[in-house]
Amino acid sequence: MSDRGFYDRRRRDTAPAVTLAFVIALACAPTAALEDDASQPILIEADDVEVLEAENTSIYVGNVQVDQGSMRLLGDHVTVYHRDDRRPRFIIALGAPASFKQLLDNDEGEVLAFAKRMEYDADKDELTLIEDALLIQGADRVASERIVYDRARAHFRAGGGGRVKITITPEEE
Repeated sequence: MSDRGFYDRRRRDTAPAVTLAFVIALACAPTAALEDDASQPILIEADDVEVLEAENTSIYVGNVQVDQGSMRLLGDHVTVYHRDDRRPRFIIALGAPASFKQLLDNDEGEVLAFAKRMEYDADKDELTLIEDALLIQGADRVASERIVYDRARAHFRAGGGGRVKITITPEEE
């Protein structure tokens, strides 16, 4: 299945789960995003774009796809706030849902994220998922109204605006 097809599917799982292996992996043995990704060029496609050079801001609308190395962000509306050297400082992605994926170091698989609003802070290397947030690594999941994912350390915090529902599923031997 293509990446586009995967991300176009609507999430039907209303009983989010997090396995013990996922919690341990994130808390004790971080599986960080691919180091090489940050040094790769950023490629952006959209139906429309508006660049506000004086404000170091660019706005992408309609079928937005942002790629950098193994990282891919898809959304309906993406606003990028740039530094003077044109590197992104802060990114806001909106979608129904917006989606994010990135390979992890050491062949640890990939991390996937979905939310109606995503905010990426480059200085903190944090991805904040807001409203109907879902974070997935393999078969393991966490869902909440708000999830803050520290990409560098592969650590997350979830909660706010409702309960975080967790199901722990033991690994097969």
